[in-house]
This record gives sequence, C-alpha cells and structure tokens, in this order.
Amino acid sequence: MIADLVARALEAPLVVGRRHGPPADAIVVLGAPLAPDGALSSVLAERVAGGVALWRAGAAPRLVMTGGKGPGAAHAEAPAMAAAARAAGVPADAVVIEDRSRTTAENAREVAALLPAGARVWLVTQPFHGRRARRLFRRAGLDALVWHLADSLEYRDRRRALAWLVREYAAWARVAVRGG
Repeated sequence: MIADLVARALEAPLVVGRRHGPPADAIVVLGAPLAPDGALSSVLAERVAGGVALWRAGAAPRLVMTGGKGPGAAHAEAPAMAAAARAAGVPADAVVIEDRSRTTAENAREVAALLPAGARVWLVTQPFHGRRARRLFRRAGLDALVWHLADSLEYRDRRRALAWLVREYAAWARVAVRGG
C-alpha cells in the first residue's frame, strides 16, 4: 500500500497520457536491458508487445527497434527486439534496427539520423519514461508522441516501479545538468 502511494506521487509529473492522431511515420520501441541469457526481459517484452500492437492498429508502417549493448551485455537489444516482433508476425521489411545507442539520448539521435527531419514517431516505453524520452526525441528533431502502456508492469509491480522511478528522476537530473 505504501509503495503504491509513493509510486503514484513520483509518477504524477512523469507520465504522459496517450494521444491519438493521424498515423505516424514510425513506431519507436525503446530498448532496455536483455535478460542474462540474451532473451527479452519482462520490461523489454512489454515494450515490444506494445509496439507490435500499435503497428497492427495501423499507427505507422514501420517499427524502429532501438538499443545497443548495455554495460556488460553480450548482445545488442535491438536485434533481439526485432526478432520478437518478426516472431509476432511483423514482416521483416517493416522492422528497422538501430543497435548502436546505449541511452535514451543516443536512441533519439540515432533514430533521428534514420528518419526524415520532423518525422512523426510514436515512442513505446513504460509510462514513467515517456516524458523524458519525448523531450529527447523532440530535441533530436522528431515530432514525438508517447504511447502509454496502460497495463504496464509499472502499475502491476509497485515495489519494482519505485526503483525505476528513482532511476528516472536521476536521469532527469542528468538532463538538467547537461541540458539535453
């Protein structure tokens, strides 16, 4: 109960509500660490499933999977994400892989280099991460919208969410200090 109350208070300024609009140019699924065996972690599987559902709904013609090798990782995130999307029925020619980035800011810069300036993109990530991701993608020159995962792990596992929220506030502090 207390974890839920604290999480709600910390989430309030971070979460961006779902917005509907015309189809976008791409759906960008943001990376997260893989499981130790190279499989999708629960967080990453949730993001990929959200991106695939959005693609199936016709929100954009392609999925951009973004994420490189995190510290100590043996594999880049984006190829594993792309494989999961293809296994879920997304054709290979609808999936773009960006596997060099290791942070959300790098995700934004690398994806912006793959798309036309001003391209409209849906960002798929956990709710607590959406506002900062949107800011960074807009700074990179993209018209970024956030897809809110309404049934996110963030809402189902509140103790775990507290750790994510603390990490997100630290990331916001880095954005404030670095200006980006």
